[in-house]
Amino acid sequence: MGKGIIGIVVLAGSFALPAVNAAAQAVRVGAARPTPATSVSSLSISVTPSNVSFQLVSNGVATGSVPVEITTSWGGSLCLLTCTINVYGYFTSAGAALSGGSPIVDIPSSAVLGQVTTGIPTTYTAFTQSNPLGGAGASLELLSQGFFLLSGNSSRTDALQLEINLTNQPQLPAGSYSGTLYIQAQSL
Repeated sequence: MGKGIIGIVVLAGSFALPAVNAAAQAVRVGAARPTPATSVSSLSISVTPSNVSFQLVSNGVATGSVPVEITTSWGGSLCLLTCTINVYGYFTSAGAALSGGSPIVDIPSSAVLGQVTTGIPTTYTAFTQSNPLGGAGASLELLSQGFFLLSGNSSRTDALQLEINLTNQPQLPAGSYSGTLYIQAQSL
């Protein structure tokens, strides 16, 4: 077992996670962006904190040290009868959510799990869905908020807890692993 860094970066809707068979890992988180609103006149997402640590274990499960807080804000005009805001987390590739080590190896999105107890995956669920946003088999719907005749401004904050499950992965070489997980909102 070696040491390595896990970096989670949320850039304009992105979130990076590197994984290693190792000790302490740092995770960086930045800002996320929504897709254009179709039924709501304004829609935005903010994501905090900037760092989450993982203590990875070979053939084990590592839970992030703190949850990633996702604040979704919306407002504006009335919905025509009903509208829905969905928030998704996704990787661009199911086969290579994270890459690193020496020699370079990939960690699939199926080894990265998310949970939002106030959202849709109330238990840890792998990023293996195919949703409107993201790569095929590399996505996870995090929450869905429905409205009837929406008017005004509001927001909600949800905690995304993360795990990296290496129990079904081959032994990874020690090193730094990185990838990008995008977080985006969509109004329907």
